[in-house]
Amino acid sequence: MSEYDECTDSLVDHTVLTELQAELGGDHSIVSSFVRNYVAMLPWRVARLHHALDNLDLEDAMDAVLSLKTSSEMVGAICLRRLALELEISMKLLPNGDHLGQLNPLVDEIDAFVFGTICQLETPLS
Repeated sequence: MSEYDECTDSLVDHTVLTELQAELGGDHSIVSSFVRNYVAMLPWRVARLHHALDNLDLEDAMDAVLSLKTSSEMVGAICLRRLALELEISMKLLPNGDHLGQLNPLVDEIDAFVFGTICQLETPLS
């Protein structure tokens, strides 16, 4: 693993969701729906990254990683956001899309945190 090993204790910053709920006037149902949608789309977002890298499609890969990074930030999925940011920076440093396959280990690392992130987001706060 990488420097993100510390993410295994807390993959989600629940204060992000608390602040979002406060911004929405305390409406828990909107935040819950938002989290459910994120959780439902998370495996698809990561699969889209794999597909784009496998097809050496830099434009689709960048769109997919930005979607993952932004949505993860909005729900407080801190480790996935950081990994997506690392992947985004790595994509920008590539000479061209022909080298996208070199980034598969980063997407595999993102994969490793998907299940835990989903579990933490679906676990009610006590």
